[in-house]
Amino acid sequence: MVYRIGLVGCGTVGKGLVALLGEKREYLEKKYGFAFSLNFVTDFIKGTVASADGLDPGEIVRALSEKGSLGDMKGSRDNAPLAELLSETPVDILCDATPTNYETGQPSLGILQTAIASGASAVTCSKGGVGLDLAGLKKLASERGVQIRYESSVLSGTPLLNLVRGPLAGCVIEKVQGIVNGTTNYILTMMEGGADYAESLKEAQRLGYAETDPTGDVEGFDAAVKVCIMAQEFFGCKLSMADIDRRGITALSAGDVEKARSDGKRIKLIAGIERDGESVRGYVKPVAMDLAHPLASVSGPTNAVCLSTDNLGDVTIIGPGAGAKETAQGLLSDMLDIASGR
Repeated sequence: MVYRIGLVGCGTVGKGLVALLGEKREYLEKKYGFAFSLNFVTDFIKGTVASADGLDPGEIVRALSEKGSLGDMKGSRDNAPLAELLSETPVDILCDATPTNYETGQPSLGILQTAIASGASAVTCSKGGVGLDLAGLKKLASERGVQIRYESSVLSGTPLLNLVRGPLAGCVIEKVQGIVNGTTNYILTMMEGGADYAESLKEAQRLGYAETDPTGDVEGFDAAVKVCIMAQEFFGCKLSMADIDRRGITALSAGDVEKARSDGKRIKLIAGIERDGESVRGYVKPVAMDLAHPLASVSGPTNAVCLSTDNLGDVTIIGPGAGAKETAQGLLSDMLDIASGR
């Protein structure tokens, strides 16, 4: 079978996915039997290109790199509602690489609903739709006989969700503690080295870790929506953003970081979930971790999650939590799982 793929959103991650598909085409078919045809790429700003015969990933990457637009490519067309595009150029797997809105979940939520309703499986790296209504999306996918996967929504390409679904199957997840935002972890690492918050944020922005408006990261919104996803995935409990006890790192001073260090601890912005009697509690807050804790040694823009389980005790996974190729890897692994029926 040749899997027809469509992509919505060709910013850094979307472009990275197209590049990865082009680079890995022969390997994917030889190793996994995964043959694909990239049938359309659409972006609200950069345009739309579609072909039922398949597009050349290399040409798309060149167009985006050289012109920042798909408008001059063969097969380019005016942007159209996704439902119309899916009707004219059907796909088996729709990849959503659009930005995250923490309040509405859009445009990701609508994209995923439209794709699934059309009969396509969906993979996403956007946190909005799955953070807001994962249960609803799973229900719709079940009704349509397709799948929805979202590995990249929490730790980019680091396979946290697949770890719990696969090797940890049979374990009860009792507690989660994680560093799930690389920007804040980089800032805290710099502050431990002696820089103040403002200086550390400026350097994170220069390196591209932090946006011009860093609110989503430094105020804990990005981590909080990931808590919502993990609560649904690991605990079967729906938490809204309003349910999360959220505190960011903007109020931290160099003195706070130094005090923790003098106490033999290290401050990390921790995204946590734990059972509280019959309920589940989610939080995001700076925590002074004992240096012996595995999360305390995680520095720079790296992510890590420690899962407390009944069968295995504590299991920690560490890896990159951002980056175009890293996030694209998560999308790719989801597509391979869909193709293999896992």
